[in-house]
Amino acid sequence: MQNTNKDHITELKELQQKYSDLEMKYSEEISHLKKKEEELRLRLMFFEGIANSTFDGFLVVDPNGQKILQTQRTIDLWKIPQEVVDDRSGHKQVAHIMHMTADPQKFISEIQYQMEHIDEKRLDEVELIDGTIMERYSSPVFGADGIHYGRIYTFHDITNRKKHEKQLIQLNSDKDRFISILAHDLRSPFNNLLGLTEFLSENVSNLSLKEIETIATTIYNTSDKTFSLLEDTLLWASLQSKKITYSPVSTNIAVIIKEVIEILEPIARYKSITLKNHVEDELHTNIDIYMFKAILRNLISNAIKFTNNHGKIEISALHADLNTVIKVADNGIGIKQEIIDKLFSFSPVNSSAGTANETGTGLGLMLCKDFIDKHCGKIWVKSTLGKGTTISFSIPDPS
Repeated sequence: MQNTNKDHITELKELQQKYSDLEMKYSEEISHLKKKEEELRLRLMFFEGIANSTFDGFLVVDPNGQKILQTQRTIDLWKIPQEVVDDRSGHKQVAHIMHMTADPQKFISEIQYQMEHIDEKRLDEVELIDGTIMERYSSPVFGADGIHYGRIYTFHDITNRKKHEKQLIQLNSDKDRFISILAHDLRSPFNNLLGLTEFLSENVSNLSLKEIETIATTIYNTSDKTFSLLEDTLLWASLQSKKITYSPVSTNIAVIIKEVIEILEPIARYKSITLKNHVEDELHTNIDIYMFKAILRNLISNAIKFTNNHGKIEISALHADLNTVIKVADNGIGIKQEIIDKLFSFSPVNSSAGTANETGTGLGLMLCKDFIDKHCGKIWVKSTLGKGTTISFSIPDPS
């Protein structure tokens, strides 16, 4: 039985309706997919924003090591050129970073290990040739289906942390050395004091006035040196705990230098040592007067200590290269290079006996170094055995 026109029209209308329904459904699905796509785009944008706002760099690679995603922080940390960034394979990037590392073989070996042990989390440190130390952490990515999809790397610059760790280790070492030196330097004078006072108390009635005077002088000198040690120790401890404030003022240092020389001249005269002042009458710079006097006292006292009788010590100062440079030069016994290398640290060599068996506290030069550091200056030593030593320090001129 043939379909009539009416049947064909009805059929056509049904097909049109089905097409219309399909078109509407397709439009709804397209709209839904576009919405989902926009949501994913926004999520990815915010994810990248969050990742780029951290101090850490992130890198995502597939199971073959090809880059999927990396943040700008990663690019900045590793100083990656744009042409290397554009290389999706990641081979150029590995080569670029490898040549930045202090130990390229170790860097490559770690990557190979991770490729062979895909289920392991890894944490190591990568040292660069410029001294930067990078902490590298990586974790595998497995889906709910158990499939390995790649690995996420996190990079963190730990250079400052490592520097502070070294400083803490050094501070602990300095503290131990300080306690050791202090105990050693205190034990000897106290043993002398105990021995002398015991001898004096047991034999005072049998001793002549001259003998008592000699013992009393020895007791005084030992007590004076022990008190100097105590003063230097307290001064150093105050400096380390920031209790001593740095207060620079514009000052004519020629006046200060002359004053310190006058104070120390009687000690130099005792060894027939000549103190020569070559500083001009007007020489101004910014100094903390208290610290500057302490530096000069220590340097000139040390020069007297290590200069033989009838020797000479010369003090000079001048402006040079935007600095004021002060020099204390003697023609004494000189210092060995291995001792110079340890002069400004906690070391027993700091308390060497002088040419007349003078003793020191071992803290004077460290105090000088700390005080000069407060002025943002430098201190250095030149010496020739048997011919003398020149200790110089600089203080930046006011800008």
